[in-house]
Amino acid sequence: MSKSNATGGCRCGHLRYRIDGSFGRVGSCHCVLCRRVHGAAFTTVTFVAPESFIWVSPPENASRFTTPFGAIRHFCGRCASPIFNLSPMLELGGLVVNSLDGEQPAPWGHVNVESKVPWLVIGDSLPQFATFPSPDQFRELLRAHPDAWVPRRLLEPFP
Repeated sequence: MSKSNATGGCRCGHLRYRIDGSFGRVGSCHCVLCRRVHGAAFTTVTFVAPESFIWVSPPENASRFTTPFGAIRHFCGRCASPIFNLSPMLELGGLVVNSLDGEQPAPWGHVNVESKVPWLVIGDSLPQFATFPSPDQFRELLRAHPDAWVPRRLLEPFP
């Protein structure tokens, strides 16, 4: 699903946003950091261009946490709902799919499954990646989703 003008927010309504652009890759992440932040076995996020994420509520309403990798996580300080992650280094936004109003894009695959919880059995037929997909793996995924937004940096070889 590639969509413009999507809206969303936190559980309590203190934070509201809109997306003026297309969704990119949609993935369910099983890494320890995502599991702890979301209090779940995994979380599903979609890539968005950072400039397409627009706060409808005052931006200062969002609480922020900077990860050891320099990504900035935006969440509600009232209800603790995670909303949006920004990686300035990768020029990449990650939108928590469950924060969207209405229809949500379906995942394309599972990432970081090498660190998934041992009791979870992934029962779908989506691709599974032990870690984060390589540029070649991203290109392969994009063949099935030609309208998706993706930052050029993720298609370049990793340093």
